[in-house]
Amino acid sequence: MNDIDGMQVGLALRDRLANEHPDLEHLATASLATGVQIQRRRRMVAGAGAAAAVVGVAALTLGLGLAGGGEGHSRGDDWAASSPSVAPGLQVGQKLDLGDGLTGTITTTRTGLYEMAQSTRQGSGSGFILVVHGPTDQINQWWSDGFGTTTEDWPGITLAMTTADAEALGMLGKVDKTPVTVPDGWTCEWYLADDKADCRSADGGVAGLVIRDADERAAWLASPDKGDDPSVYTTEPHKGIFISVQGGHGTTDAEIQELGERLTWVD
Repeated sequence: MNDIDGMQVGLALRDRLANEHPDLEHLATASLATGVQIQRRRRMVAGAGAAAAVVGVAALTLGLGLAGGGEGHSRGDDWAASSPSVAPGLQVGQKLDLGDGLTGTITTTRTGLYEMAQSTRQGSGSGFILVVHGPTDQINQWWSDGFGTTTEDWPGITLAMTTADAEALGMLGKVDKTPVTVPDGWTCEWYLADDKADCRSADGGVAGLVIRDADERAAWLASPDKGDDPSVYTTEPHKGIFISVQGGHGTTDAEIQELGERLTWVD
């Protein structure tokens, strides 16, 4: 028994338990992809990434607990029991066949990319970005299906597409930076991927800002339950967009009108 390779024992243990304890990170990644699809595929995993990281830690903890029950286990044995087999290293410029008409290019440059997800495990993909190429409907399906086995095959890898593909799939907001500043007494939390901001006044009143296409402004103003409503303020158009200010709990029509009038465009 002393001659048995501890690393192989660790891997065997992981394989033995694969059916009873599915890969939690893979489940988290698939769940994340589904959630993003429901949100019109436009919110990046920034918020969900934290949850995925927690699940990744849980997966590691589970593996350590399973492998560390007896004596004679080294830290290497425990890690092998909780992680996928390490694949050969990646290189910048390398091409990968992702199936279903999709290919991927390995890079480390983030410029011009829309990042979809990142594996929470460290491994052979750490520090690398896989940029997927192919028909946008196939990219859409690949995302919906949880990226296949990519995060398992290349632990640590970041998954991305070009911003042009992301725009074609409706994943980008109308602007990439906060378009206006709000007056003193108001604070706003922006969700640029969804073209919205949630705002709160010092006395607890709430309001919402929505970024809209400038060519929709005339129709918006003509609608009795939208722009032609005293509880809604509509800004002038600016660089292809306008902003509607809508009231909520604790705000009066006059306060909404004042908030809208005091918004200042950021150039």
